[in-house]
Amino acid sequence: MYSFKYIQFIFASLLFACIVSCSDTSNFSVSFNNDLTDSINSWIQQSKNRKLVISDRQKALEKAFENTNILHSDSVKNNYYSKISFEAVNLNSVNLFKIVNAKSLSLSNKLHDTLKIGEAHWNYAFYYSKNEVVDSAYYHYHKAYENFKKIKHELYTAKMLYNMAFAQGRLKDYTGSEISMFEALTIYKKLNRDKDLYQCYNYLGLIYMELEEFDRAIYYNKKALEYLKKINDKSTFREWSLSNLGLVYQKLSKYDEAIESFEEALNNSNLKERDINFYARLIDNIAYTKFLDGDTLNVFKDLEKSLKIRDSLKNSQGIVIVKRHLSEFFASKSDTLQAINLATEALNLANKVENNRDKLESLLLLSKIDKLNSSKYLKYYVHLEDSLQVEERKARNKFTRIRFETDEYIEETEKLSQQKVLILIGTFIALLFISLSYFLMVQRTKNKELLFEREQQKSNEEIFSLMLKQQSKLEEGRLKERHRISEDLHDGVLGKIFGTRIGLGFLSVKGDESDTKKHQFYIDELQSIEKEIRAISHELKSEVLSSKVDFLKIVESLITEKSKLGNFECNLDARDTIFWDKISDHIKINFYRIIQEALQNCIKYSKATQVAIQFDLDDELLKLTIKDNGVGFKFNDKRKGIGLKNMQSRAQKLNGLFYVDSTINEGTTIFVSCLIEN
Repeated sequence: MYSFKYIQFIFASLLFACIVSCSDTSNFSVSFNNDLTDSINSWIQQSKNRKLVISDRQKALEKAFENTNILHSDSVKNNYYSKISFEAVNLNSVNLFKIVNAKSLSLSNKLHDTLKIGEAHWNYAFYYSKNEVVDSAYYHYHKAYENFKKIKHELYTAKMLYNMAFAQGRLKDYTGSEISMFEALTIYKKLNRDKDLYQCYNYLGLIYMELEEFDRAIYYNKKALEYLKKINDKSTFREWSLSNLGLVYQKLSKYDEAIESFEEALNNSNLKERDINFYARLIDNIAYTKFLDGDTLNVFKDLEKSLKIRDSLKNSQGIVIVKRHLSEFFASKSDTLQAINLATEALNLANKVENNRDKLESLLLLSKIDKLNSSKYLKYYVHLEDSLQVEERKARNKFTRIRFETDEYIEETEKLSQQKVLILIGTFIALLFISLSYFLMVQRTKNKELLFEREQQKSNEEIFSLMLKQQSKLEEGRLKERHRISEDLHDGVLGKIFGTRIGLGFLSVKGDESDTKKHQFYIDELQSIEKEIRAISHELKSEVLSSKVDFLKIVESLITEKSKLGNFECNLDARDTIFWDKISDHIKINFYRIIQEALQNCIKYSKATQVAIQFDLDDELLKLTIKDNGVGFKFNDKRKGIGLKNMQSRAQKLNGLFYVDSTINEGTTIFVSCLIEN
């Protein structure tokens, strides 16, 4: 990508080349562009000025956008679009961000600027991440990752892997998060990015603490602290790592080590001024750990101090935690009333800020200390935990971890023993030949698989086309039959009734007045019947049914067939706002096959009685959810079946997201999403 100075050089060269023929116009053009870029830079700087109110900063950014639109150079314009869209997210200017970033992505595609395409997706990911739309954030991080990897921009590739790992962690996909983080680590090691390596190891420590693999959590926290020694600007990183390490020791009931770690973090002389929130957290951690260890000296005083600071900062989560700790303290002193009051306050505040983890902790505490209402709180706790339960997948990619740790071991061995160099070289050559042979074999297999997939995709499209034609023929036949019945009614039955009525009308009925009235009544009735048959004939002949067939009719046909086989009830819910004729057959075929595979699994394994299928469209993101109430299964009991792998493979072909959530005796939910532009 050209720098701003390089663009200035190009403009200067063009100016010199044009002096002979058009010097006045050229001078004006360069002067105009220089003035304009100066103005844009000035507006962007104003938008970053924290001394100004938000509304003024937003207006400054809008001015920068207006001026950027009239620039002549697309590449310069695109550079500013990227900067403005990033600042728009920071200023929460949602509409401006969407407009500018869409322009940036469109212009980047036009210029075939892979770097800027990646940056535009990065900005989208940042926006969605800030607004807690984690699946969309992950999608755009992945798109950015693909573009940066394509141009071999290793630093940005690693950053996207880190962000992908963070998003996967938010969705409780700890296995995927672990794999992405190790890939990022490999690149950062190559680039000697000590600060980024620290952050990766620090996050791995948090992942393993969530997975309750505490030994690995300690290892990676200490690894993070080792890399932190190489960083000049440490900020409060060291203190946070020490705090994380202390929490791991606390969970292991190693209270002395935990207190030592917390106190070492608290020894930072200016921590109170730099991050008073964190300062209050450390005081609380130390006091609570002492309490757990049976040492109640000054515990109440320190907890009160932490509560006062957090209350002044309106730190709701911190207030909930410290009130819970105070409640446990009073319960240990047999002051049950005070303990219940504090735990209730913690629960109410957790409900107010909608923090589910704190709700569960507060309910569990109340069930222990409030004996009168224990069953009520415990029942609420179990209900809430069941509704929030998400399968925390512990099935790790062992090969990735072993390979990474083996590489580290080899590096350490080479440093300690140079005598093994020749053996290692010989081993490397042997492995190279084996790897080459293996690679050729794998490559041949992959080529066969690609050929098979190509043929399968072609077959799928032909089958889908035949299904459409079949449905169209059925609709056409039904329409023709309606027309035939209409004509028979109109030309045959109606004509005969009309003739009968006319004939009756000419008959002279002799009799009393009553017979004459009955004669006229029946004639009128015949005329009324004529009108009714004529109306029915017209309705039958009107083209109420179109020969065009939509995707949902085919899905409904599949559901009817499979639900009869599996003896379950299946409901289909699709938004009216989804225009299926605008969605490519490639997407519809793969979604159809995923539904087909999921229903087949319901028949074979799940023992479900209820299945719900839902289509939804969020902006350009098409979503499919398939949920059953069957027996469910565990991911860590056995390997994924071929059916699930096939569904995941189809989602990957669409560059989409595939997610399965299953709980024993509670059923299975399958979620698929992709952009309809695929």
